[in-house]
Amino acid sequence: FLDASIGHVVQTLIEAFLLVFIVVFLFLQDFRSTLIPAIAVPVAIIGTFFFLSLFGYSINMLTLFAMILAIGIVVDDAIVVVEAVHAKMEEGATNAKIATKSAMSEISGAIISITLVMSAVFIPVSFISGSSGVFYQQFGITLAIAILISAVNALTLSPALAALFLKPHNPSEEHKKGITKRFFSAFNTGFNAMTDKYVRSVKFIANRKWITIGSLVIFTAITVLLFNTTPAGFIPNEDRGLVFADISLPPGTTLEQTQLTVKKLDSIYASMDIIEARMNITGFSLLNRVNGGSYAFSVLRLKNWSKR
Repeated sequence: FLDASIGHVVQTLIEAFLLVFIVVFLFLQDFRSTLIPAIAVPVAIIGTFFFLSLFGYSINMLTLFAMILAIGIVVDDAIVVVEAVHAKMEEGATNAKIATKSAMSEISGAIISITLVMSAVFIPVSFISGSSGVFYQQFGITLAIAILISAVNALTLSPALAALFLKPHNPSEEHKKGITKRFFSAFNTGFNAMTDKYVRSVKFIANRKWITIGSLVIFTAITVLLFNTTPAGFIPNEDRGLVFADISLPPGTTLEQTQLTVKKLDSIYASMDIIEARMNITGFSLLNRVNGGSYAFSVLRLKNWSKR
């Protein structure tokens, strides 16, 4: 079960790498720029595992859940650094080192501020007492550590990589034609058109404040409604690949009649492709914890998650 969960974390990590590569490459249109976030993510994740080991935490559903969220968070700071350096080079910076110094002098405060804000969200969760605190402590500390390491990366590693990898903007190459250039030219044209439409829609809404206020009221009401109607639980339900079925027949039912009922039920189990193995026991109830001819139960092992 835990191996399957770790597999999902790896899958999320791969998806994050691919999405970061596509987004950074499309908007900055430079392959070197994709390397910086790609390096920052594993550094932050490995650093988080180091502190988990230091604090005596294990790989469990809570820390893995925090890791999945952290993957999406730690990549943001590196992208901010790369984009800021690119902006400085497009403004005419003569080399990447000068552009990096100028960019970091402007965004360092913002990176530190957002790190403190994000940490202020998760660190207090770690001080919850009781049984809930046992669950949330590992989750909150794991996320806070990942966010702090991400900020350190953004203030040290990412700027150093940007100064080494990135090249200044060269206007003389704009006239060159090729498949990549034509694609980027078409993409930029389409994106600029979409941006213009977005700006016009924002101006339209800004001039009609009642739309914003009305939308806020409606969505707040929907949120309150969903919060009150959504089932609550102590911990999330987990699919461990096992199903227990309890069978209770009317009092006085003989063991032979119960066995006939279990046999019919077993034929239904056999018709279900999702079940890999099954076991039926007559004469005992799992729910009532009593013996009797009118009771039975089944244990069903489902197929591997990848085969469902």
